[in-house]
Amino acid sequence: MARVLMLGWEFPPLFSGGLGVATYGLVKSLSHENQIRLIIPTAASPDFQNVNIVGLNRVTAEEINLERLHFSFSFSNTELHQLPLSASPYHYTNYVLSKSESNELDTLKEGKAGMEVIHNTFSGNEVYGPAIQHKVYLYAKLAEEIASDGKFDVIHAHDWLTFPAGMNIKNRTGKPLVLHVHALETDRAGHETRNEIYEMEKSGMEAADQVISVSQFTKDQIITLYGIDPKKIAVVHNGIEPVRTYRKDHALKDKLVVFLGRLTHQKGPQFLVETAEKVSRVYPRVKFVVAGMGDQFAPVLESSAHKKLGSKFIFTGFLSKAKVNDLLAMADVYFMPSISEPFGLTALEAAQYRVPSVISSQSGVAEVLNASLKADFWDTDKYANYIFALLKYNALHKTLSDQAVQELDGLTWGHAARKVQHVYQTITQSKN
Repeated sequence: MARVLMLGWEFPPLFSGGLGVATYGLVKSLSHENQIRLIIPTAASPDFQNVNIVGLNRVTAEEINLERLHFSFSFSNTELHQLPLSASPYHYTNYVLSKSESNELDTLKEGKAGMEVIHNTFSGNEVYGPAIQHKVYLYAKLAEEIASDGKFDVIHAHDWLTFPAGMNIKNRTGKPLVLHVHALETDRAGHETRNEIYEMEKSGMEAADQVISVSQFTKDQIITLYGIDPKKIAVVHNGIEPVRTYRKDHALKDKLVVFLGRLTHQKGPQFLVETAEKVSRVYPRVKFVVAGMGDQFAPVLESSAHKKLGSKFIFTGFLSKAKVNDLLAMADVYFMPSISEPFGLTALEAAQYRVPSVISSQSGVAEVLNASLKADFWDTDKYANYIFALLKYNALHKTLSDQAVQELDGLTWGHAARKVQHVYQTITQSKN
């Protein structure tokens, strides 16, 4: 049984995307074979068997030593003071650390006041927010201090927010480092992006003993865009937690095509509108339900109005997990036209509810969900033809939904955990 130091950022019930779902699924499955200490910014869930959850919102003075902390504005080879303050795994906005936040760091050396600053920084329901850079910096320093005992065999860090912490802890303890890539800055901001987060991802993956990518699609980007040796990258596709599903009636006479996720450029919202226009011409009894928010919400709303498609769209905003389930229980087709999608867990969630998917070929889930209809993200003609066929032909709809449900049997977190376990064994044995 390995002792794993897990570095995460999202964890249920506080999460805003697939990162939290994936971290939870892996931790739960890995805990059957390993002892896990999970460090997260905000802990709201109790520990479960073989898992010790350390939330920085409730960390104690016994777990960290403020006197030993040295809060400078750089560590390893990464200059964190230039990280964008409003960044998240899903957006990029350039911003520089302010003087007031610099002063606040100094108070962390002041005993009780320092503990209050830490707890306040990581409290609340916002896992990212406008002070994300500040949180990333504090997380890295505090996680390094908490892990200074070295009582673990391997470090497992999830996405760029925890990469600095992983590098710090590896440098301090000499323990092997696994970096788990759920999404890349080149997904969020474009393949030509070479900003501070990109450099952090690149330096982290160069320093890591092993990199895990959530798809071959992402592995190819890591090799091509980041120059990482393919021999140190293992592909571990995401799994899905079994749930009891159901179908639900709705009051509308139209069939429902569902888009579920953040409305950002990465998700291809412009292709959503173009496809909706083409489908509506040949199948008028349809509604496109857009569940989610993001910086492209207003452009999508304006574009749909400009094309006189207002009656064809329903915008729900952000939905709770229960409401998402209800929506999938009413849906007829799931549509994911992403420009660059590292995985795409929502397509698997739709499959659980027997909702067939039309998805982008530029996605990780396209590698494992064979019973789906795929097209290049820009090919709205093909998207429209696929959606029309699923709306019109019940036999095709049933065949694809039945096949997708069968494929889910091999797409479990337990299966993913076994592959991660193999990564642990490989790097720990090589160190011995």
